[in-house]
Amino acid sequence: MSRPPSPSPPGPAGQPAAPGSPGHQPGELAVSPGIGPVPAILVTRPAAGPAVPGAAGLLGHALARALHRPGRRAPGRRPDHDSGGTMTGNPAGLRYSTDHLWARPAPDASATVRVGVTEFAQQSLGDVVEVTLPGPGESVQAGEPCGDIESVKSVNDLVSPVAGTVRQRNDALQAEPGLINADPYGGGWLLDIDVDPGTLGQQLAGLLDEPAYRSRTGS
Repeated sequence: MSRPPSPSPPGPAGQPAAPGSPGHQPGELAVSPGIGPVPAILVTRPAAGPAVPGAAGLLGHALARALHRPGRRAPGRRPDHDSGGTMTGNPAGLRYSTDHLWARPAPDASATVRVGVTEFAQQSLGDVVEVTLPGPGESVQAGEPCGDIESVKSVNDLVSPVAGTVRQRNDALQAEPGLINADPYGGGWLLDIDVDPGTLGQQLAGLLDEPAYRSRTGS
C-alpha cells in the first residue's frame, strides 16, 4: 500500500499556487497499478488541462525519473564503501522474496537470517528518506508486513521473507536511511531474525535463488 508525499508549501508570488494553498484546484489521486513486480504508487493527475498518460505510463515515467536522476543523493547516502560491499546486481549466495527483500543465513551454525532490501527495489523506490522497523524481541511472519519504507515517491510495506523473532535491527538507518540506496547488501541491511532451526531450511527453500529473482525482475 502506497501513500503520496505531503503537499508542498505555497510557491512565491507570481508562481502557480502550490497544492493546499488558496486558489489551487486539487487534482485527482490516480492509483498507478503495479507493473510486474513493481508495487503500485499514487500519482497526482491535474484537474484540468491536456490529457495525461494512462496509469501504466505514469508509473513508467516515475520509475524512469528515479533511475536516471544524475547527481541526486538521499540524506546520508555516500559513495561506495566497504561496510559489506556496495554491489550491483544480485549476490548469488542470498535468497530473494517476491516482495523484493533478500535473506542471508548466518555463516555460523545459528539459525539467524539477515534481511534487507534488494538493489532492484531501492532503484525502483528512489531516494529513501525514512524506515520503520520492529524492535528486538518482536515476532515477524513470513509474507506479512513488518515495517515500512518511505522514499521521495511513496510509502511501502516491508514484507518479511521469513518468520521468527527479531534479534537486532539496523538502527543506523534512523540517522542515515540513504544507506539502503548506497549499500543495500551491506550497510543498508534491515533486520537480523532468529528463525526456528527446524523450519529454517524449508523457509529458505521457499524463496527465490539469484537466477530466479534475476529472471523475475530483469536485473
